[in-house]
Amino acid sequence: MLVILLALQAMTVSSQADSVVVYPYQVLVVRTANVSVSGSGELSFPNLPGGLDDNSVRIKAPGIRVGEVQVMRGYLAEPTPEVKRLQLRAQDLEDALKGFEDEGAVLKAKEDFLNSVKLGAPEIIAKDLQQGKVATESWRGALAFVGDELVKVKARQVKLAREHDAKQKEVAAAQQEYNDARAAVENHKEVDFDYAADPGSYEVRLSYVIPNAAQWSPYYELRANPADGKVEVSYFAKLVQRTGEDWDGVKVVLSTTQPVLGVTAPQPTPWFLSLMQYDMDKGGRTRHAAFAPMEAPGGGAMAKDMEEKVDEAQPVETGISLQYAIPGRVSLKSGEQAKKLSLKQASLPAEFEYYTLPRSGQQAYLTGKLANTSDFVFLAGDGNTYVGDEYTGTTWLPNIASQESTLVSFGIDERVKVKRELVKSFKSKGGLFSKTEKAQFVYKTTVENYNPKPITIKVVEQVPVSQQGEIKVTVTKVEPQFLEQDKDQGTYTWKPTLDPKGKFVINFEFTVEYPAGQNVQGLF
Repeated sequence: MLVILLALQAMTVSSQADSVVVYPYQVLVVRTANVSVSGSGELSFPNLPGGLDDNSVRIKAPGIRVGEVQVMRGYLAEPTPEVKRLQLRAQDLEDALKGFEDEGAVLKAKEDFLNSVKLGAPEIIAKDLQQGKVATESWRGALAFVGDELVKVKARQVKLAREHDAKQKEVAAAQQEYNDARAAVENHKEVDFDYAADPGSYEVRLSYVIPNAAQWSPYYELRANPADGKVEVSYFAKLVQRTGEDWDGVKVVLSTTQPVLGVTAPQPTPWFLSLMQYDMDKGGRTRHAAFAPMEAPGGGAMAKDMEEKVDEAQPVETGISLQYAIPGRVSLKSGEQAKKLSLKQASLPAEFEYYTLPRSGQQAYLTGKLANTSDFVFLAGDGNTYVGDEYTGTTWLPNIASQESTLVSFGIDERVKVKRELVKSFKSKGGLFSKTEKAQFVYKTTVENYNPKPITIKVVEQVPVSQQGEIKVTVTKVEPQFLEQDKDQGTYTWKPTLDPKGKFVINFEFTVEYPAGQNVQGLF
């Protein structure tokens, strides 16, 4: 694209996004333009995203002497398609809310009419009965009809109130999203700079950073093939962007660097210890601070319309981070649904076995110990699991470096039956003057294999663990001999191999002794 610029005259440059580097919480955009200039003047790049960081603007123009660079604020009079869509959605929800309010007014009018009939009916009935104008049965039927209609009106009013409140929340959320989007994209910026150059054609490259405008996250599809001892790993990146400008055929590089976070290494500060202070709320309950659990990014199945690229990205180590250069060029509109980009396809060896914890749930899970024998680093992310072509659920994969292994669950296999039953339980006292009671429990766990081939299954059974000296747990029987025992967890582990239609039975008994007249939490 060639733009003829006259000397000493400010001219507008038409540019397009050529490449982007997407970091976890920001994006670096590089725009290019070809210009022909002679002498000196001013170049202007208009209609840039309003969210760009002014201090991040850089100009590269080999052969052109670049002077003062200024970032000017402006405003787009015409809303973007994404802003228009959010505006229409908010309006549709407001119309639906108005419909609820109109229906509420109709119901109120109907209720008032039915109540007026109900209140005036006795006087009219008495008068008509005296004059012999109407039968008692007719009035009884009419009053029953009025009563039924009032019940229906009341029921609908209660339901309508709930629907109205829910719709009101939707309207508020949609309006907020519309306002945020409008503020983010309708404000725009313009970059102007002075130049001086000999007559000729030049390429100008303008780059800038937009914080919190684009994100990418790893996503996996893991297909287990137990017969082959393999897991087919499809490694993708989910890419979204809300920069306020559409990307049309741009080069995309995904980076793991977090430029804003962790730039300065932490320095030690005193590590103080103190007793935790408890506050009592008005109900007498203890309150204390708690840390919120961290949420894994992403989740759930990918949208059907996500596009895929079949070529693999080549990871590049850049000091302490990784970059993935996506082959070819990518088109992604601002605010568009996430796009799925292929990073790596690999067939990795895995050791498969089954696992069950009958006390928690009477199911058997197929697990695979996956070994990363590739030179690729698989970053932590969510994904879907399959056994062959059968979808089995979702999972979360941790970081897996080259030559590292991790355990992946591929879901429940209904062909492995697990049954845990309480065969017998009873209470007894130590004697007439005893201060303790004793409860005895007898359990039987059965595992059966209905697969057409032998399987190995890890079975973990549990007995309770006492946390107080007044409670004594005694294991009186465990059959057959266990492979491992963890006294702190109260667990016993077996790992039998079951032939087709094979069966494995565990019998165990234990007693719990505790102070008489007390209830033991977690026992019954």
